[in-house]
Amino acid sequence: REQLQHSGEEVDEQALVIQSVRETVVPKLVAADMRLLMRLLDDVFPGATGSGPSNEALRAAVLAECAARRLEPGAEWVEKVVQLHQIQALHHGLMLVGAAGSGKTAAWRVLLAALERVEGVEGVSYVIDPKAVSKDELYGTLDATTREWRDGLFTHLLRKIVDSVRGESAKRHWIVFDGDVDPEWVENLNSVLDDNRLLTLPNGERLGLPPNVRIMFEVDTLKYATPATVSRCGMVWFGADTVTFEMAGQHYLKTLQAEPLQGEIDGVPGGPAQTDDDPVMRVQTLAARVFAPHLAGGGLVERALVHAEGLEHIMDFTHARALSTLFALLSKAVLDVVEYDAQHSDFPLDAEASSVFLGRRLLLATVWAFAGDGGRVARQEVSDYVCGATTEELPAGMADESITDYDVGLRGGAVAWEAWADKVPTLEVETHHVTDSSLVVPTTDTLRHESVLAALLAAHRPLLLCGPPGSGKTMTLLAALRRLPDLDVAALNFSSATTPEL
Repeated sequence: REQLQHSGEEVDEQALVIQSVRETVVPKLVAADMRLLMRLLDDVFPGATGSGPSNEALRAAVLAECAARRLEPGAEWVEKVVQLHQIQALHHGLMLVGAAGSGKTAAWRVLLAALERVEGVEGVSYVIDPKAVSKDELYGTLDATTREWRDGLFTHLLRKIVDSVRGESAKRHWIVFDGDVDPEWVENLNSVLDDNRLLTLPNGERLGLPPNVRIMFEVDTLKYATPATVSRCGMVWFGADTVTFEMAGQHYLKTLQAEPLQGEIDGVPGGPAQTDDDPVMRVQTLAARVFAPHLAGGGLVERALVHAEGLEHIMDFTHARALSTLFALLSKAVLDVVEYDAQHSDFPLDAEASSVFLGRRLLLATVWAFAGDGGRVARQEVSDYVCGATTEELPAGMADESITDYDVGLRGGAVAWEAWADKVPTLEVETHHVTDSSLVVPTTDTLRHESVLAALLAAHRPLLLCGPPGSGKTMTLLAALRRLPDLDVAALNFSSATTPEL
């Protein structure tokens, strides 16, 4: 209001009230409550409008940054980025709340880069996992005997910014805590988050928070946080529908067409592709064209995802986790084509054979990604649904079997379904090796499980194997790891009493 009065413009107080409500209250509301708030504003201020600043320059920079990062900018997600900008201008402490995969990390990273484009101020981010370090390692320790103070991770960062030895005062700094907001460690920040902006250390020293620093908390729930902390922070809520299926699919396809996949490929030299004629990029471009119809909105993959969501899973089923697994399995299928072409450079696969292979592997990847954490019944249901919805040729005589009982093979340039039961080798075990714990007797289950694990390991994805004792988790995992070259295995045992110091 004061800025408008100084500029000589007419002040519409109702519009200012509505604008302030929208900028401070709307970002923290879920979709249902947002509609209710808009109706209340219409009732209290009939006919009044509070459109607020257009932020056209910022929106254009956000879109440009999304294009550079090959992100698909959905309207709701871009609005969250703009809301984050408005909140960080009002508060030096912010909370980004939402489930994993809802676009929180991408939002603040894109905003930081977009602000650098618009304002020309360099942005620097520091990401800390507060649950991976102890409280003393985070804030520092005071030696009881010598009274010597040793900075922790957070205090070291803050002190470096305050001292500004390398021009830190001319940059924009965002310190991001990516983890649960636990009172055990976050209560120490209350004096930093309020208007005092001071961090008081046990040695009596006080560090002030510079105006160019923002403290962010990236968290999926606030059930562990206290009102004292929450009330001091601005908040932006990221709903489950902020990042849609199409946005995730388009990001994967754009990345597939622009960046060479990283994985263990025999016969393929390392390093990024330099030209469009690179054989690796040719295969990836072809794969993107094959996958595109299935990854479009309303396509086979999205319909199978919705169907699988209603089945029983041993873990909470989330779209982000299921799609992450799917993309890892699809990338392995692409790498298999690249590896085959490298090993058969005189007779590589033609476009038709590659398309058939990738299309069939897509069916397998969909079933494993969406029902791999389910029981045999769930896998069978997803398999039946996928087989009934696809136009790809299915294994002959499959009958009541699941499609996961088959693999897609490449032999002599021909693509064919191969039953896992036919690929189980005959094993002759010597008498004195019967009791050897490292001995693996291959079965249909061990072979296909090793295949899935190898695909996820090649994509450098973390794994979680669930099952009762004696179900072969360790045996299968070690067998898959032994197939990877240049790999050392270190086994660690964890329990509920395990601490980060391990």
